[in-house]
Amino acid sequence: MPKLTDTQSIILSRAASRPGNVAMPLPNGLAGAAANMAVSKMIERGWLEEVDANLGRGDPLWRETGDGHGTTLIATDAGLEAIGIDPVVA
Repeated sequence: MPKLTDTQSIILSRAASRPGNVAMPLPNGLAGAAANMAVSKMIERGWLEEVDANLGRGDPLWRETGDGHGTTLIATDAGLEAIGIDPVVA
């Protein structure tokens, strides 16, 4: 199992407990440059993926893309495996 920081572990654990493995909102106190750094590293490692947010469904936003759309973050199968959860095969 890969070595995760406490923050990474919290983000992935919370995502695993949410419908669709949505990683938003991030933990309280994690914002700005620290949030960008944590999320960027997790995306690089393949643990999180940035996907289009469904604003009509009320998906929480990670960032706005500037064209009237936004993105959210979801935990990937690799992210779930990193915290010891076997992804459910649909």
